[in-house]
Amino acid sequence: MKKIFGLLMLFVSLFLSTGCEFSVSKEDDAVPLESRLITVSQTTDTIEIASAVEPAIVGISGISSVGESVGSGVCVSENGYILTNSHVISDCDYIEVYLANKTTARASVVYNNPVLDLAIIQSSKSLPYLNIGSSDDLSVGQDVLAVGTPLSLTLTHSFTKGIVSALNRTLKVDSVSGEGYMQNLIQHDASLNPGNSGGPLLNSKGEVVGINTLKISGGEGIGFAIPSKSFESLLQSFVENINYQIPYLGVYGFDSEIANYYDKNISEEGFYVLDVSSQSPLKECGVAEASIIIKFNDRKIKNTLDLKDELYKLTSSDTVYIEYIKDGILYKAKTKLN
Repeated sequence: MKKIFGLLMLFVSLFLSTGCEFSVSKEDDAVPLESRLITVSQTTDTIEIASAVEPAIVGISGISSVGESVGSGVCVSENGYILTNSHVISDCDYIEVYLANKTTARASVVYNNPVLDLAIIQSSKSLPYLNIGSSDDLSVGQDVLAVGTPLSLTLTHSFTKGIVSALNRTLKVDSVSGEGYMQNLIQHDASLNPGNSGGPLLNSKGEVVGINTLKISGGEGIGFAIPSKSFESLLQSFVENINYQIPYLGVYGFDSEIANYYDKNISEEGFYVLDVSSQSPLKECGVAEASIIIKFNDRKIKNTLDLKDELYKLTSSDTVYIEYIKDGILYKAKTKLN
């Protein structure tokens, strides 16, 4: 698979000395925001959707030792949980969210995963929130809306419209830990700019079907969003238990379909294992490089998303049953998660 160059993470980094100005209202003068679920009947009227969902969307300013990062987020829970990108808030000592009523609120980090480029932060103020929609129900050509804070905090709550251009895209990206893959991404052509990082991708019901994360800088209208299937069960686990810890699986890999780009000639659907940690509970089951995990508990694993979605429903004390193929032989095993 050829590497796609020019990937641009959609955050803005501003040195504090730039003096970016943003007008906020005194809280006493602002329209109060309350915790409530925002729902929209399915409609083609983007004016209705935008007006309804705007209170649940925020601009984000993160202050670190090197300056200020600007991004976006969306509230998806009654306890003020906001989804955003990891690269918006990583290494920030102070996080502030900019609300639709022109006020601000402090926010704290609940969860941060640079590998997935996902983070959950919690607002100190109550906010309306949106439903998470099913990214599995998306179709190529379907209308979508992207919302965010392009270029500057003065441009919070900017809406752009586009269509789903493709599904299940995989991109090779560079990170501090080396090359990796962002998998199963939604490709769309709604306009994205630096500052849109972490903002929602919405369907015609005003539901969050993705979180915008990057674009190809050398092209026009080639943006990507992390699908809701990547974070729906994860978020639910944190809503139910704020101290939730993701069980450790200790395997690294990608969709078996991608392995075919490397002349592996894989016909089975599943999760292709590239590496297994020495502490992985799956190592004791015989899972090794070139194994293909095809079943996890009672769920058939077709791709990486299926495996993550199932894992995020579990705790470290759970026993799991797996099926995998290695050297053409089917193995069945069980193990306890760490």
